[in-house]
Amino acid sequence: MRRILILTLLLVAASIVALQLKDQSGYILLQLREWSVETTLSFAVIATIVAFSILLFVIRLVMRFIHAPRDLRIWRERQRTRRARKQLTRGLIALAESDWKRAEKLLGRSAADSENPLMHYLGAANAAQHQLSDERRDHYLGLAHKETPKADFVIRLTQAEQQLGHKQYDDALNTLTQLKKQKPNHPKLLRLLAQTLTAQQQWEQLLKLIPHLRKQKSLGRDELSQLERHGQIQLLNIGAESEDEGALTAQWKNFSRSHRRDHRLVYHYATLLNSQGNSTIGEELLRKEIQHQWSDELVTLYGIIAIDKTELQIHATEKWLKHHAESAVLHLTLGRLYVRKEIWGQAQQHLEKSIEIAPSSEAYREMALLKRLGGDPAAALEYYDREAALLRDRNHGASSMTLQQPQMSQNRDDPQLAQLH
Repeated sequence: MRRILILTLLLVAASIVALQLKDQSGYILLQLREWSVETTLSFAVIATIVAFSILLFVIRLVMRFIHAPRDLRIWRERQRTRRARKQLTRGLIALAESDWKRAEKLLGRSAADSENPLMHYLGAANAAQHQLSDERRDHYLGLAHKETPKADFVIRLTQAEQQLGHKQYDDALNTLTQLKKQKPNHPKLLRLLAQTLTAQQQWEQLLKLIPHLRKQKSLGRDELSQLERHGQIQLLNIGAESEDEGALTAQWKNFSRSHRRDHRLVYHYATLLNSQGNSTIGEELLRKEIQHQWSDELVTLYGIIAIDKTELQIHATEKWLKHHAESAVLHLTLGRLYVRKEIWGQAQQHLEKSIEIAPSSEAYREMALLKRLGGDPAAALEYYDREAALLRDRNHGASSMTLQQPQMSQNRDDPQLAQLH
């Protein structure tokens, strides 16, 4: 286009000059030895312009011929780059479709010709990962690092994630530990490190990592709380399994005051104490915690833990009844305690009240036990049947919810509903 414009301008200029010189008299005489040329001024100007244009064209043609190998190489490189770009798109589509073999082939072979080889190699490594080929995966990641050294952190973080996916926990932990020195507060790195420590059951290290996870918001608040509680529960289990009798209590005291007020941890700790035969300590802990903050789970456990002084438990539970008279679990606990104390009338009264407020399988079972101890097997069987019916109804309700779920999913995929969201 530029060449056409230049030629057009030259022709226009020649035409203008010719018109200007049309009525001009004069001539030009060119003599070289015995040769002489005489012509008008206008013809000489036009001939000069035409000669210059021809000379320029010849020079350009010669230069094009000289640079032909270079131009051909550039053209081929552009073709390969364009082909690599297309293969990158097709390879990413294959990845999305879980066609791992085809994705690896498309991405791996075209990486060398691509403008962005990093994307090719990372995609090929992902495809090799899904084909359970750690060797090819690491090969692609090595090539990615060689092509783009500045992306070392991203490449090694990807490698750690894939090592974790193949349960290579030691390798993943080693990689993440090294990366943490570079970016100690990177959210994804901290999340992967938490997963690795959980998989390796390194609970103390996991709990030390929790404050960093919370600060960087690497996990949601609820998920983080569950992870922390899980680690603490595992440490309590380790303490309970230790040959050292004081290991469980020592571990409990290592927790912060706020954690020792977590009713889920209190429940687990009291259960472990009871299993070790330290029910008296567990009872005191539960009694104080229930007075501090009400918890149905702790109240239920309080009725299960047995100590020598059952009347102490009954006295504490009767006091709570003044403020929680409509608590089904509290009446269940009182019923259990009176059964243990063999005060049958009071036991039946509270168990019936618990069933009246909120029927439960535990209350039916305790009533069946009470009737069996009272020598009424027919009544005991009736309560067992009622418990079974209650459990069947619950299972049926859960099944109904499961059957309704696909319909909910279909509605969620409705385009009109998607627009509303």
